Amino acid sequence: MSAGISFVGAGPGATDLITVRGARRIGEADVVLWSPSIIDAGWVRENTKPGAELIDLARHGDDEVVEVYRRAVRDKLAVVRLFAGDPATWGGLRAQLDICARIGLPADVVAGVSPLSAAAVSAGVALVEPDYADSVIMAGQEAVGMPDLAQIKEYAQFGTTMAVLLPAARAAELADALRAGGYDDATPVLAAYKVSWPDEIVARTTIGELVATVKQHKLWRHTLFLIGGAVRAGRARSVSGETTRRPENAARWSRTRSRSSWRAEVKRPVAAPEKPEAEPEPPQQRVTVVAEPTRKPVPAKTAAAASTPAKSVTAQAKKTSAKTTAAKKQPAKTTAKKTTRAQPQRARRSS
Repeated sequence: MSAGISFVGAGPGATDLITVRGARRIGEADVVLWSPSIIDAGWVRENTKPGAELIDLARHGDDEVVEVYRRAVRDKLAVVRLFAGDPATWGGLRAQLDICARIGLPADVVAGVSPLSAAAVSAGVALVEPDYADSVIMAGQEAVGMPDLAQIKEYAQFGTTMAVLLPAARAAELADALRAGGYDDATPVLAAYKVSWPDEIVARTTIGELVATVKQHKLWRHTLFLIGGAVRAGRARSVSGETTRRPENAARWSRTRSRSSWRAEVKRPVAAPEKPEAEPEPPQQRVTVVAEPTRKPVPAKTAAAASTPAKSVTAQAKKTSAKTTAAKKQPAKTTAKKTTRAQPQRARRSS
């Protein structure tokens, strides 16, 4: 690894979900900026090279981090800064890249596995399904702070899958914002805490039961909430004794919500139930009616009228065959005449 900085996505937390490229950059770095809340400290120590400097971001401010960047330029150091999940979903990435460009530090980004994807596959669901959600709206990041609940209310009007990262202690405020945006209490919700960690919690609930579920599992730190019809099915693998049920009106809710979205304009003509009634239009009886007269050539008059062109063809064939037969018999006739003429001559000589 040459001198510069790599912003590496550490994935949702499990060490085996770091990409091969990210692990290689960590092993080659002279300085690693990280936080124990991002990835296991023991793994970082075991996979960095001897003599590498480890800096805990939780104990250093932004100004101190910039000084590390400047030292990397001066001493030509290879630096890695770890981010939870995927750096592309972190709102502060652009500011970090601008700082590096300003001080002359070469920088690149290594993608990682997003906690959003990890939570969905942990519960066995898809974030996008044609009948329930055609898009995903993300709101809130741990490094940026609390998402704007007024914006969440506006996003809820689209009736699609939403991913909100915020402290679970504010679950009641989140539920109120979702209701105000048009979601009903039966809307499915997936609460995912520390996905892929040994102590992960993935709990299935609804907006109406969200507060009670958070209290039941004693969640209060940052938790990822997936909301919408697309997360209606599946089973949480880490919560024992929890029943996975699909709200009865989840499908009805999603169709009702889609009426106010742009998809409704595309769906209405397609969902019209008039096409099945129009399907019997191609009458196959025409083929049967036309075929029946050809199958009934029994009457003689009809057969004679229908066979007129066949007769002319047959007559011509007969004439042709008669001529051919006559031509073949012609030599036999001449032979016979010669024989009859020769007999009287022989009779005269004998007398």
